[in-house]
Amino acid sequence: MKENFKNINIIRSISICFLFIFSLQYYISFGNSNISSQRSNLKLNVSEPDYWPTSGWITSLPENQDISSQKLQGMERYIENQNLGHYIDSLLIIRNGYLVYESYPSDIYDENDRHHIYSCTKVFTSALIGIALDEGYITGINDFVIDYFSSKTFDNMDSRKEAITIKHLLTMTSGLEWTDNINYYQMAHSSDWVQYILDQPMVSEPGEIWNYNSGDSHLLSAILDQETPSGTVAYAETKIFDPLNITNYSWNLDTQGIPIGGTLLYLTPRDMAKFGFLYLHNGNWNGTQLIPPSWVVESTTSSVDVDFDRGYGTGYGYKWWIYKWANAYTARGSFEQYIAVIPNLNLVVVSTGNNDFQFIRLLVNYILPSAGFYPNINLKLIISLIIGLSALIVVIGFIYYRVRKKRTI
Repeated sequence: MKENFKNINIIRSISICFLFIFSLQYYISFGNSNISSQRSNLKLNVSEPDYWPTSGWITSLPENQDISSQKLQGMERYIENQNLGHYIDSLLIIRNGYLVYESYPSDIYDENDRHHIYSCTKVFTSALIGIALDEGYITGINDFVIDYFSSKTFDNMDSRKEAITIKHLLTMTSGLEWTDNINYYQMAHSSDWVQYILDQPMVSEPGEIWNYNSGDSHLLSAILDQETPSGTVAYAETKIFDPLNITNYSWNLDTQGIPIGGTLLYLTPRDMAKFGFLYLHNGNWNGTQLIPPSWVVESTTSSVDVDFDRGYGTGYGYKWWIYKWANAYTARGSFEQYIAVIPNLNLVVVSTGNNDFQFIRLLVNYILPSAGFYPNINLKLIISLIIGLSALIVVIGFIYYRVRKKRTI
């Protein structure tokens, strides 16, 4: 009888240990990546690269950077079978600082061609705000926006509009009445974009409701253009473009000569990848801190809960979109422009396109699995199955004990 009890206890102990180990692995690898302290610790531990791609990316075989060529070949077959080559202008994968995959399926672009990055522009504006705050050109993230345009008079003024801060612009929670695919084009045809934006009525308290608003981003550029020594473009050149050796670019201006804060920046995909690599390394580039590391962490931590990208996206930071897996965040623009940064995997992925082709599907089903990460695995289901299996083992052990006990009587 003592032997039977011993067997049952062994079975129970094995089951409990197995469940504990798996649960611990789940917590470490797949826990809530929106917790600021966790993001900070993980991101500040990204390893130093073998080189800095200032003068260009060094290519590497995928397997040399622990990327599965077989998975990437599966992605290429999917692109071909779905006839997506007409929509994808570029697709780049950087692992451990090496360019392991580069494709230009369309006939229009190659690595030397600038591409309209649409709303990916917004993260460049966000980065410049963080630098300007650090250098004292902007006094604080909670500064009232109206104070920066004191020479203008705006329609529909009330206490709510007076309470809009720079942080509200960064998080798209200004409370201004705005439908982007309508108001953006009305703004584009106006004689004064800043005037048009701040003339709009308020529909909610600032900070209360998230609403996609490219006007918010343009106000940030207008503040930068006014407060930095030579304006937004010169500031971008000095603080970001020149240090990263980004020379092949253009940035369209509004009717007042202000760089458009929310769109119409043109870059090559390789230079987009450089910017993602800068964020991957917490704003540091070859020993020089271009963006304050605290700003990188704060910008890429969710400030607002937002559901997007087929349920994989969970929040919005300072123009960066936050994901629930692998500590990831992305810049996103119309027609599948993406700069995806996945610190846990030391990975940067860039896409540009001319139509919708579900980049997120390529990322989740092929690119992340090529690096050994499988976002589609239902971990809760697996844990439930393990718990059920552990309980079943205990029950079987108990039945075995009862049967053996009856036989010995």
